[in-house]
Amino acid sequence: MNKLLNSLSNLIFPNLCVCCDAYLTFQEEAICDLCYHRLPRFENYSNPSNSVAKKFWGRLKLEYASSYLEFSSNSDVRKILHEIKYKGNLNLGIEMGKALGRVMKKIPELTNADVIIPIPLHPQREIERGFNQSNLIAHGMSELMGQKVYVDAVIRKKYNSTQTNKRRYERFINSNEIFKVVKPTLLENKHILLIDDVITTGATLEACGNALLEVEGLRLSVISLAASI
Repeated sequence: MNKLLNSLSNLIFPNLCVCCDAYLTFQEEAICDLCYHRLPRFENYSNPSNSVAKKFWGRLKLEYASSYLEFSSNSDVRKILHEIKYKGNLNLGIEMGKALGRVMKKIPELTNADVIIPIPLHPQREIERGFNQSNLIAHGMSELMGQKVYVDAVIRKKYNSTQTNKRRYERFINSNEIFKVVKPTLLENKHILLIDDVITTGATLEACGNALLEVEGLRLSVISLAASI
């Protein structure tokens, strides 16, 4: 009966791939298998001097930094991020978090990580959007890696304007001093995985990371679903 209802539903509201608009099978979730396997991976995971890590050299003291996918403005990765962030595809956010976790759990530098923290949105922005896309990715990642997700240990104090189209220095000024660690004792002497959906300049992660590194004994790694290389 459920299969019949699903078939009728798909006739009226067909499930289409967010990348190529092809019809999805029952086993496919938001992205067809062909498009998923064609996504541009950031393959340099095991190299501590990868291009994502280099973005933070001299800016943050990190144990490890990397990403899962390569982001460009006209790519399928952009379509996926847009589907999650602006169309509210919550299941896709969690599934992509699982894909990220599947890769990152193989990284030796992350085997001793204690906690996953998603980059927080300002409460007003989260109410407007209805969710935090980084939370979705973090919870999907947690299912594969096993660490707990802390969503309230760090807060965003300022409702700053969008980062889109800002130059690197302007983004740094815009992001500086907007995060506060409200539960520092919970994070003392822990290895934290700080998660975001996409890294461009890294200014937001840098601002949040600097706030976290004020906690006694805290060690920090930065992970994202996608990054511009």
